[in-house]
Amino acid sequence: MPVLVSLVLAPLTFVLPQGGAPATGQDPNSGGKAPLLAPAEQEALRTKLVKYIDATEAFDAATGVKPREKTGRIRDKARDEFDKEWAKFEKKGNLVASMADMRAIFDNCFVVPAPPFSTGQLRTEKAKDDGTEYAIFLPKTYKADKAHRTVIVMPGTVAADGTGPWTKPADYFGAVWDKTNLVTSSIVHLCAFPAELELDTMPDFSREGDEAEEERRNRAVFSGMRELTMNFNVDRNAVFLDCGRGSSGFGLRFLSMFPDRFAGIVLRHPVAVDDLRIGSLFGKPVLILKTGANGAVVDALKQRLDTASPGTTTVIDASDEYPHKASAGAIEEWMGKQRRTMSPPKVVIEPNHDRFKRAYWVSIDVADSLLGVPVDSRARIEVEAERSTNRIVVKSRGVQSFVLFLNDDLVDLDKEFTIVINDKAVVEKRVRSFRDMRDRMIGRRDWDFLFPVEFKSTVPKPAAENGEKK
Repeated sequence: MPVLVSLVLAPLTFVLPQGGAPATGQDPNSGGKAPLLAPAEQEALRTKLVKYIDATEAFDAATGVKPREKTGRIRDKARDEFDKEWAKFEKKGNLVASMADMRAIFDNCFVVPAPPFSTGQLRTEKAKDDGTEYAIFLPKTYKADKAHRTVIVMPGTVAADGTGPWTKPADYFGAVWDKTNLVTSSIVHLCAFPAELELDTMPDFSREGDEAEEERRNRAVFSGMRELTMNFNVDRNAVFLDCGRGSSGFGLRFLSMFPDRFAGIVLRHPVAVDDLRIGSLFGKPVLILKTGANGAVVDALKQRLDTASPGTTTVIDASDEYPHKASAGAIEEWMGKQRRTMSPPKVVIEPNHDRFKRAYWVSIDVADSLLGVPVDSRARIEVEAERSTNRIVVKSRGVQSFVLFLNDDLVDLDKEFTIVINDKAVVEKRVRSFRDMRDRMIGRRDWDFLFPVEFKSTVPKPAAENGEKK
């Protein structure tokens, strides 16, 4: 398995407000249904689930006969205690069908260790897997049992033209976030890019070496992020990309490949990305800093983003020179309004890479290769769930098969639902599985990836290809 693929499949995803919907009143998702459990009951189940997941991870990490036996006994006891509690509360109704309860029970369910170093200062680290360098800042208020907003920073270049070496993480941190209000409560993670690595250059995968170079770029971000989410309590709902000079174009490309990892992106030095497919950014908040020098680029980029995703791009006028530290307050205010959701009713995937073609609850399984195909003919899928009619509409091009992960935010799984694939409708009925939902959540290490049903389908061929009459 290629290194980058293993990194992406590793637990590092990021999701709805912490704690789920309130335990009183109606859930804004799931058709307005109220939770079945009171807050104290949700917390009782959550506490036992946290112990069970922690014990399971300890068992999986154990080596040797005796350690495996010991951790296995602890895991089995924790599982039995959770199952007993679950059985008691399930008498109130089908808990797996109540997404308000599921979000509250699974919220912040991964145990992380206490920080191994002092908080309130920037630290330079190396990823244990491959030695990738990065820097990390934990706020003085950091607590290992509380989820924290996190900013993934892609530093800019030293040179004004976007070429040459990258600004050192410590220097860049001082220039953009140090001593701002954001660092009193947020984790800041800064990538350290190799001096010769260019980011904004759009790869041509038909050229030898371009795919390997793109993997280097992605690994420079993901290696540190993996350690970050394993060792620190990252709020999966509030992870942001913050991109500087020479990295803003790559930031948009990175976001297009992994849109469901982030709550939004900040572009401090926007550039034209005319060759980038941006359909996968549908619904994704983008904040652009505008100056007198980049006004034309910003206006054109915003127009393009607004066409692909109306109403999600915000432009603010920078009042100082790049990297615009004076805008820190406005940027933080914008971040405070953004929350990622794993169950948006509409998902668009326009792959920019043959390997990365999933987002939220939709995954392209088999599709035509992007190589050698005109842009307007490349693989694409658009999926929209209409809970009021229990209907899911799929429009695809160049896709042979796909997978949908479903929950009661999207359709009422107590009933039959209709799936329309390129104008051909089928009626389906599926049984929810708590175990499958739990295992998928643990596999992604994402407490809001809560989908008890998996639906797989091929895409029917057009009538002409089947020899049917039009």
